[in-house]
Amino acid sequence: MNYIACFGDSLIQGYPYTNNNSWIAEAEKYAEIKMLNYGVCGDCCDDIFTRLKMTNLPEHVKHILFFGGANDIIQGRPEKHILEDFAKLVKWCEEKNYSLCIVLPLISAEPMLNVQLQSLGRAVYEKYSDKVFMLDLQPAVGMSSLERRLAYLDSVHPKATTYKNMGKYAAPLVSEWASKEVVQEVEEVEEVIEEYYEDIASCLLETPVGNLRISASDKGIVEIAFTDEDVTAFYDNDNKFLAEASKQLKEYFAKERTTFDLPLDVAGTDYQVSVWNELQKIPYGEVRTYQDIATALGNPKASRSVGMANNRNPICIVVPCHRVVGKGNKVTGYAAGVDKKEYLLKLEGVEL
Repeated sequence: MNYIACFGDSLIQGYPYTNNNSWIAEAEKYAEIKMLNYGVCGDCCDDIFTRLKMTNLPEHVKHILFFGGANDIIQGRPEKHILEDFAKLVKWCEEKNYSLCIVLPLISAEPMLNVQLQSLGRAVYEKYSDKVFMLDLQPAVGMSSLERRLAYLDSVHPKATTYKNMGKYAAPLVSEWASKEVVQEVEEVEEVIEEYYEDIASCLLETPVGNLRISASDKGIVEIAFTDEDVTAFYDNDNKFLAEASKQLKEYFAKERTTFDLPLDVAGTDYQVSVWNELQKIPYGEVRTYQDIATALGNPKASRSVGMANNRNPICIVVPCHRVVGKGNKVTGYAAGVDKKEYLLKLEGVEL
């Protein structure tokens, strides 16, 4: 059984109820994992991190869940200082070989507070979503202002029924995270890695907006990603899909191609794959919002989950995550940088 040590403030502890009524306890009922509650009311991120470092965790704990930030904002701490705490947390977990899950700040029922909560959530996600597992519980609480007013007791603390909803929603997500991070013997890991990469070939393609690394298996393209590697780097590119992918991408950047015809061999969760499939339906030169994609998948409240799947898209351009924008067509969030996203959209004739 996997064990998760959950550190945070009152939203971990389950205030104003007991630990047994927290969303942590509720999630444990639906997931085959043991979740240890280390929540303390009123703690800021630096307090939580200090407790984490000082706690003598059981040896079988390999996963840390961290939920904080609201108290920092309420107490007037600058976002810069809060982000410094998160940076220390991520680094410490890496050094200690803990798998880390960060729970994104919940939007409250207090409009004045939400501006800072949303800003912090975006900053944390943009900085660390490629390094740690991100858990967004907002869909379980409510996306609209009316839903949030009904979900909270006092603008920030959930009602008992809301805690239950959060736990049920979180259970499959934390289970997936924990199951993917099962610790194996070093020899087993090396064997799996070696076996996998035996079948992967790569090449580099120079484009007007940066170099692209293209990788393929014997089934299709597994990755297209912007990279800082030099185009003269050596790659074993004896793969029938690489030349065709390079050809089609060159045509795209020359404005000679608007669609791609490449076999893809992607790996992801069922939800991630469903998002990536939906992205491929967005026509060249058009954009969709995160909520548009969420609605198309049957859950209009899952905009942030769509954003998380977008960020983990392994095949840029061909799976056009750059065509997904924020409300009001605001260009936000792109793993390779917003500047590249803007370039690709302008290349396709999208007015920004």
